[in-house]
Amino acid sequence: MESAMISSSKVSHARSTNQWLPSDLKPQVLCPGKVRKTHGACTKNLASMRVRCENREDSPLEMDRRRLLLTSSTLGVSAFTGGKAMAKPFPVPDLSKCMYPTDLPTCATVEGGCCPPFKEGETVVDFKFPTSLPMRTRKAAHLADAELISKYDKALTLMKKLPLDDPRSFLQQGRVHCAYCNGGYKVGSDTVQIHKSWFFAPFHRWYMYFYERILATLIEDDTFALPFWNWDTEEGMPIPDMFTVNCSSLYNNNRDPCHQPPVRINLAAPKSCDSGDVSANYATIYSHMVSAAGTAELFHGAAVRYDDGETTTLSAGALESSPHNLVHLWGGSPGNPNREDIGSLYSAGKDPLFYTHHSNVDRMWYIWNNKLGNKNYEDKDLMETPFLFYDEKKQLVKVKAGDCYDISKLRYQYQDRELPWLNKGRSLKKAGQLIAKPKTSTFEKAVDGKAKNLLSPLTFKVERPNKSPGKGQVEILKIEGVETDRRVFSSFEIFINYPEANSSTPFNSPHYAGSFSTLGHGIMTEGSMKSTTTKETFKVGISETLEDLGIQNDDEIVVTLIPKSAKDLATYPITIASITIDYVSK
Repeated sequence: MESAMISSSKVSHARSTNQWLPSDLKPQVLCPGKVRKTHGACTKNLASMRVRCENREDSPLEMDRRRLLLTSSTLGVSAFTGGKAMAKPFPVPDLSKCMYPTDLPTCATVEGGCCPPFKEGETVVDFKFPTSLPMRTRKAAHLADAELISKYDKALTLMKKLPLDDPRSFLQQGRVHCAYCNGGYKVGSDTVQIHKSWFFAPFHRWYMYFYERILATLIEDDTFALPFWNWDTEEGMPIPDMFTVNCSSLYNNNRDPCHQPPVRINLAAPKSCDSGDVSANYATIYSHMVSAAGTAELFHGAAVRYDDGETTTLSAGALESSPHNLVHLWGGSPGNPNREDIGSLYSAGKDPLFYTHHSNVDRMWYIWNNKLGNKNYEDKDLMETPFLFYDEKKQLVKVKAGDCYDISKLRYQYQDRELPWLNKGRSLKKAGQLIAKPKTSTFEKAVDGKAKNLLSPLTFKVERPNKSPGKGQVEILKIEGVETDRRVFSSFEIFINYPEANSSTPFNSPHYAGSFSTLGHGIMTEGSMKSTTTKETFKVGISETLEDLGIQNDDEIVVTLIPKSAKDLATYPITIASITIDYVSK
């Protein structure tokens, strides 16, 4: 079968006429009725959006119909779901003991498990930086020309035709998240988990690197580079056209049918059948890239160390929490039990859009370093942590987390694009409505260590121990004991000195400090149910917000938390234990 080669002119024509969209997916029509699941009971999607490509035996839709779980070539190490704080780098998990994933959402189907095709005694070699590869440029997907679209479609078609036990196959590539986010590996007594810690960014950078190199090798073109979903610009906010042509290998039918182009992604409060506000999107990107993310810990997440006997408190960084998590949620199908595919961790790799999304997440990290001048962790416990991947030659390769810091050594770069959120983000916030300073005596103190259910907006006064932090010090709002249900999406927003804030308060408000979000992925073990909750600490930088509000010399501030997942709160509440202020060096 010939691969569908899609030109940019055809895509543009299709977009304007909607000829390539089945009638129930056209953006100008109302969404058909959908049946959502109730946790604990599976409900079939009665408005299935399956569309079959005529005479296309290798259609990705047919792969889905046969319930083939996409899986990964990645054999990496990462943070534990609840492990020890560490005094040395994590060891590589024993691949011969990979198990059926223990942490899965209700109703998840993982046929065959998520383990890679590892063979006992397989040779592992150390990664060597490529010296003969040309410098490759990753380009914005919505600007892709016919040549790039054709190359990617051909490469992915070939990847999907590989034998399923080939570690380079799309089936194996998709197992990355399933194995490493859903309990496929253990080190000691702990389940390996690459989210909510400092492993998030380097793990995914290596993951995208090997996925890209496999695709390039399949089409024998070392200049091929993975495009990025440029959701940080207005014109790039819709799903890129190349992923919406239903007879392309880049297509996946398990996406929200109401979020077809030209609908923009919503980074404020993603839900079905919505379109994002550009100003609000810019404001939240700015907050999570700049004002709330001025240190390595704030941006990358908590340090997680191996086996020093102390308890680790997980904490997602700004890079992971938003927009990353919100893009996943927005893209998933509301008709599936867990918003599969891209909307759930175990199934996200089944959608080609996932890799282009993570290409932009990686680009955000590059921008944070090279455009904003921030520094990464230099801790050996992170930098020496090894990951294992199958490369383009099916060789099992060991890499180190710190070796991917300089992408020029990996021989790729990013197309230079304008950063409107950087130019407009703070000005949008400062231009928003400034509310009069509230009386702090009206509110109780937030520091008591007792769990408080975030069933509706909560407001507390928080003492500032130091009104004049030293040069280079970043003031941090630390929210401890954030307990959420692992089966559902949980989110709350943070506003300072604005107790009247509610779920409709815009992000382009000077009082907005940041937001917390976590993707739900459930907990289920073979034969028994583990605790469905997870507890972590969330930190957000507030120095710039205090300055914009003119309250940097106040003794106390008023903090309001606003939950966004209101419909699930009664059944799956968010709780917090305390809110304090801390100071750290950049």
